[in-house]
Amino acid sequence: MKTSYTTLVFLLVFALGYSQNENESQTDASKTENENSNFKLDYYLGFGMLYTDALDINPFLSESNVPTVRRFPFELSFGITGDFGRNRIDLDFGFYNQERERDEFGHKVNSAQLTLRYLRNVIQFENNDRIFLGAGLSYMTTELEFYDKSDDIDLNDPGNFGDLAKLNNSQFHISPSIGYSIFDSDDNEEFVRIQLSYDINVTSDSWESDYARVNNSISEAGNRFRLQLILPF
Repeated sequence: MKTSYTTLVFLLVFALGYSQNENESQTDASKTENENSNFKLDYYLGFGMLYTDALDINPFLSESNVPTVRRFPFELSFGITGDFGRNRIDLDFGFYNQERERDEFGHKVNSAQLTLRYLRNVIQFENNDRIFLGAGLSYMTTELEFYDKSDDIDLNDPGNFGDLAKLNNSQFHISPSIGYSIFDSDDNEEFVRIQLSYDINVTSDSWESDYARVNNSISEAGNRFRLQLILPF
């Protein structure tokens, strides 16, 4: 009889332990499924600094007495971030402009870039901070205008338009990226993301003009680093 009671107690303890482990497994599976299926959409404002290879058109500008284009423009960007589990997708629009003059010669540069980026959370710390790795595909268009302010425009002479040139260039980039996100440890909200990308030019397109023929055009093949401070809102 004692042996029967002992066997019965053992089977009861085993059944309870098995049931508890099964419930925990189902909870963990449900939690993992929820993490992978939940989708969250956020917007952000970004401030960036670029380090670009020297433009291939710079020697031509120097020979024309026009100051060369600087390699360190500052960028403003707006974006949308979609999070689902450990995955993240960004749609980012960035732009910058810069001007430079020397004596009577100068130039203006306007550039805009649209980027679609995928990131994967590879490390998550105890305080909820995270490291992301991924890559993006971007399209960038640049408009370069250079001029001579000493030239005159005579409205009585229909053939005199002054000395002004406006060129444009388009490029596609592949951009390996790494990001570090700082999260609030209580409500798990992202405060700021620091992101570094390397934009690899895969097209090397030539400068063109909407207003004139461009003979002996110059192709741009340079790459660039892009450092962003991203502020969700």
